Amino acid sequence: MSKSNIIVRVRYKKDVNFQKLVSGWCNYVSKDGADGKSLRDLSSVNDLYEKELGIFDDTQEFEEHYIWSKNGDIDKKDIIKNLPNDKAGKMWNLVISFPPDFADESGLKTKQDYYMMTKAIIPKFILDNDLDLTNTMWYASLHKDTDNPHLHISIFEKEQTRKKDTLEKTSVKYLKSNIASYLIDNTSFYKDQDYLLLGLDNKIRKSNFTKMNKELFFSDRFRKSLNKDLLNLYSKLPKRGRLQYNSKNLDYCRKDIDKIIEKILYHDTIKYDFEKYYHSLESIEREQKKMYGNSNNNKYIENKMKRLYSKIGNDILYNFKVYNSKDFLVNQKEFLEINIMNMDFVSRNIKKKSTIIKHATELYRLGKLASLSESDMKKLLSKWLKKSNISYDVDLLYSAVSNSREDINATDFYKALSHLGYTKERYDRYKNKSFYKNLRFKQFIKKANHYLMIENKKEEEFLLEILEKELQGKDL
Repeated sequence: MSKSNIIVRVRYKKDVNFQKLVSGWCNYVSKDGADGKSLRDLSSVNDLYEKELGIFDDTQEFEEHYIWSKNGDIDKKDIIKNLPNDKAGKMWNLVISFPPDFADESGLKTKQDYYMMTKAIIPKFILDNDLDLTNTMWYASLHKDTDNPHLHISIFEKEQTRKKDTLEKTSVKYLKSNIASYLIDNTSFYKDQDYLLLGLDNKIRKSNFTKMNKELFFSDRFRKSLNKDLLNLYSKLPKRGRLQYNSKNLDYCRKDIDKIIEKILYHDTIKYDFEKYYHSLESIEREQKKMYGNSNNNKYIENKMKRLYSKIGNDILYNFKVYNSKDFLVNQKEFLEINIMNMDFVSRNIKKKSTIIKHATELYRLGKLASLSESDMKKLLSKWLKKSNISYDVDLLYSAVSNSREDINATDFYKALSHLGYTKERYDRYKNKSFYKNLRFKQFIKKANHYLMIENKKEEEFLLEILEKELQGKDL
């Protein structure tokens, strides 16, 4: 965090009439440009709660409050009436300013944000100057009448004990450091929490899901049902336009995406983490209501779920886009490496030895594209011979075709398939049905799980942070 982003200035003042001195400060910070909304006024939290909590309640009205203390809003007259008349005194005035972009990115978006920060940092500043917290008063006001939002803070002792007029130089250094630490610690609450949704894939990545027959994670029934939903979705996806979950281009099929996401989240191996995450959101929402008031428009959980669905939905769409954007032969190679031994290659009514060798050569080239070993290649040829009712020694056939060239282009690829019983349409149908069953579809399942694990951890930390801040406020 750059030092230039947190600017602190300290000024010392004294007067033979201390009440006049404090009154002058109160009048100055209550001028035009200061934020006069009450800390209790929900309409003053538009930046945070309208965007992240969905609160739009601006029906409550409160009288103006330009100044706050550790206990919240305070009127100027209440500050003055507790000061002794006709008594000399001294005070220290702080101005803390931030560049607007930095303030917003660090979570200083509302008056409440600045209030919570001062409650956390000013007591430490007082102690760093060897002042007694029970004998020291402090008041703050937020101004936005310049390019940089800034705080005016007044500190003074009720009964003077400090003989030095100036404050400790190191205390200002520590103050800036404490502000920086506070903002870093609170970033997870105020900033966009996209990094909380980086993926639900950690748990599943540690498991082995590479072979369909040994798949322990999904039942056949679950896999078939999910594959059916995926195929239905991909048949509806637009050929042009943005493939993003929240894109208007996908409004007509977002329900299909949500259906897949729900099926993933409620699978037996994931639903525990999902329910744990959802309960943490409920706990945070309860704490939010306790701290900031209740509202029928509080959509914290709804907004969080939208973001989770958006991330998982984009993973589903991303896998489809990546697959379709790959080089043709690379794409076919990845598919054949997994599926070629399960395909039913057959050639009908061939008698000539030359035609048998020709088709066997084409099958050999497909096998080489799939990186088959010699033994697997012979198994593939043997299966093809049996399906095609061809009587031919497989070892002799392998010797006849193994010296042929192995490279193949797209035209040769589809020509070979047509000679082996697969039209382009039949091959594409088989490929679509098998693709997500064996490999790709696990990728976004993995990420979905990882999203929940990280989200759970961060939301738990956030809840602890809220409770800690609440306790700090009571202690102070």
